Amino acid sequence: MLVTRPPRPKLSVKGTRLTASTLLLIATLLLAASMAVSWWGASISGGGHATVIGFAPGSSYNAQGGFNGTVQQTYISAGLVHVGELYEAVLGIGLVATIAGLVSVVLSYLGAFASFKTRRTIPLSLLITLISLASAATLPILVALGQPGAFNADNTSGFGSAACGPSPNPCTAFWGSISAGGSTVSWGADVGWYLAVAAAVLLLVAFIQLWSVRNAPYARDEVRAASAYMAALPSGSSAPPPTSSMGSATPATLSGAPSTTASYCPRCGNPMTYVSQYSRWYCMTERVYL
Repeated sequence: MLVTRPPRPKLSVKGTRLTASTLLLIATLLLAASMAVSWWGASISGGGHATVIGFAPGSSYNAQGGFNGTVQQTYISAGLVHVGELYEAVLGIGLVATIAGLVSVVLSYLGAFASFKTRRTIPLSLLITLISLASAATLPILVALGQPGAFNADNTSGFGSAACGPSPNPCTAFWGSISAGGSTVSWGADVGWYLAVAAAVLLLVAFIQLWSVRNAPYARDEVRAASAYMAALPSGSSAPPPTSSMGSATPATLSGAPSTTASYCPRCGNPMTYVSQYSRWYCMTERVYL
């Protein structure tokens, strides 16, 4: 007879929801921060002078260098009409993602502490989280793929005409570098772009965690009933659960396990296995300790 090591206890349902809520909060803060910093930057150096340009969400960008220090200029006044439209769209989508993230954080934290009387907020919370995730994931892709084309459309005036020379240039690539005539121009993603990527990853992880516990006790009465059920289980000790020759654990009350008829999972109703190593019941169907 084969004996396998019992799996380690996973996070409780409450712990999973709290973890997801915290990830949502961090992601939302990252999104909010990304709206205030540059998403794309270009550095132009040569002849003892250097100019740094940073494109941020909204209607204006920053140019630093020369004798004027840091100057804020609108995209339109620089002849970057299409680039300006792109970054105004980034600001709009970013605000949607941030607001949806904030709402999702509130719903998730309240759900983790069983603050709702019904399960109706579960699909709402998942939907709002998905909206925030989709919006956040769209932003870096939109900028990386859309900015070269926007630059190319604006290359007849302003900074666009100065930047778009022999390939590679900002009109053909989101990242790149070129040296010519004693000057070096390098460009690529800036802090805001990377913050948005990190936020999208965290939102994805949070959504997966919330989805994994969507069927677990959620409403106030459900959580109380499940807690009362588990509190009624007496503690005890036994050997680790044996497995069959096929390697699956035997879902039965084992010798030395707590003497109780309540050996069925409160979630799915299937028989549970008592694991003495952790002094807890394990549901083979749900794959969680209860």
